[in-house]
Amino acid sequence: MWHVPPPPANEPQRLAALDACGIMDTPRDERFDRLTRLAKRLYDADVSFMGFIDDEQQWMKSVTSNLIGPFIGRRQSVCQLIISTGAPLVVGDIQTDERFSGHPVVPMIPLHFYAGVPLMATPDLAIGSLCIMREKAGIEPDFDIEPLQSLAAIAIDELELRSLNRDLTRMTRVDALTGLTNRRGFDEALERAEVRCRRTGEVLSVLMIDIDFFKVLNDSFGHQGGDVALRAMGALMSDLVLRKDDTIARYGGEEFAAILTGSDADGALRVAERVRLALSKAAIPHPKTGSLTVSIGISTRPGSSIDREQIIAEADGALYEAKRRGRNAVVRHQP
Repeated sequence: MWHVPPPPANEPQRLAALDACGIMDTPRDERFDRLTRLAKRLYDADVSFMGFIDDEQQWMKSVTSNLIGPFIGRRQSVCQLIISTGAPLVVGDIQTDERFSGHPVVPMIPLHFYAGVPLMATPDLAIGSLCIMREKAGIEPDFDIEPLQSLAAIAIDELELRSLNRDLTRMTRVDALTGLTNRRGFDEALERAEVRCRRTGEVLSVLMIDIDFFKVLNDSFGHQGGDVALRAMGALMSDLVLRKDDTIARYGGEEFAAILTGSDADGALRVAERVRLALSKAAIPHPKTGSLTVSIGISTRPGSSIDREQIIAEADGALYEAKRRGRNAVVRHQP
């Protein structure tokens, strides 16, 4: 009878290791697609897939067939048995095996044979699995799991190499003046946020933030004075205590932006008001208004209807409405 397996004893460390990989909700990657194709061919399987399991879901980084969906709830995942034990799992027929009797998803999969191995970030931290499945049931007498384990080890090597490259790439995604994420980094973070919110059903909010009368400041204090204001704005934004999945960026010129994953319109409004309050307390000099102020536009979209260009356009429209209302204001886009 199917019973949801308990998480491993080191679940917090496992989740931290998975988070450090930065692999969830990333685009297709040929390095991992090669491994699933090799596994499928090597074992003459109907499908091979590589998935990573967080606290709620299993997300597929690579899958060779639409017989397997792009993600599944962790409690419904067969592969969570591998995460729970940290050991390979081979099943001749998941449709008749007593361990899966009453499983909510298995009867809907037109596959029988299953074999999977853990992806081990360290010797005791299983962060995902590499699996094969066949329509035909049964385990051959000479079935050998070792090649699949070798491919899983290569996947971990690729993850480590990807992490090193990500660290190098991160250096090119930082705005030199403010220390915030730059426009390119913002665009990539927004793409990841869109993928994640579509997977989890979370809402996504974007804030567009523009310094009021910045040209006046530049004309009065010179570009050096403008840079001082931009650096101060960057430091202020960096000091905002946001969640690890949120992104704050210098979008361009005197415009900043924030990506708030899982934050609804009210939550985004609270963040926007925190920005205005922090700026008021900072009292950064401005020749026209006395101290620096900003106008902020907000757009919020449910996970099922996120379009990156649209959410930016909506936040931009709300920003210009805030300017029209006299600046130093926050406006939310109204669908």
